Amino acid sequence: MATFVRNRVLNQLQWAPETDTYRSRRREVLCELDGLLIEIEEMNLRGQPLPPRVTAQLRRRGVAVSPEATSADLVEAIFAAQERFMRQPLGGLPSRDEMRLKGRLVS
Repeated sequence: MATFVRNRVLNQLQWAPETDTYRSRRREVLCELDGLLIEIEEMNLRGQPLPPRVTAQLRRRGVAVSPEATSADLVEAIFAAQERFMRQPLGGLPSRDEMRLKGRLVS
């Protein structure tokens, strides 16, 4: 008895190559921002103000910190800063219509 397997690959994502130095630096910054994100969330849960060292680290990473910024504002600002260090696929991401079509073809 023969078994036939149909494989269909649509819109495979590809990324540009990067050097090991650039990759490790990019990941280091992302890890530092993740750590700051955790600290902000923990301080928010405890109802404590942010220590000055956290705001200094955020500014060092290019996150604008105003005195009246809430924890939610800082979390959103960190997400925006992390976006700068995330790799983007070559040719961009597929549109929603392309993703729906892929879902219909696979099922």
